[in-house]
Amino acid sequence: MIHPADGKWFPADWKQGLMSAGSLDVTDAWIFKLRGSPHPLPSNARFYFTEKGWREIGRRVIAACQKTGQRYRIIAIKETDAQICWRDKHDDYEVAVQPKRKRRG
Repeated sequence: MIHPADGKWFPADWKQGLMSAGSLDVTDAWIFKLRGSPHPLPSNARFYFTEKGWREIGRRVIAACQKTGQRYRIIAIKETDAQICWRDKHDDYEVAVQPKRKRRG
């Protein structure tokens, strides 16, 4: 992607997730629906949709990505494979997780 201000190329820009400067269709699919954590989270925490969030928001986001040609990846994990550090208790749409800590034996 080329930055409009200085015309310089920055190739990793597409990897910035839903918050990146994508199309309005993609943003409209999730904006005002996801809350995010009200407090700081660890730097290795990642956000995922819950099953309810995937059904009600995630599928619309993917449809908007397909419509506009924006790249996307679907990553499915089991809760047992991660340590939950925040959960959306209001709408149950999203969860923030960290990789499980490996036990040293």
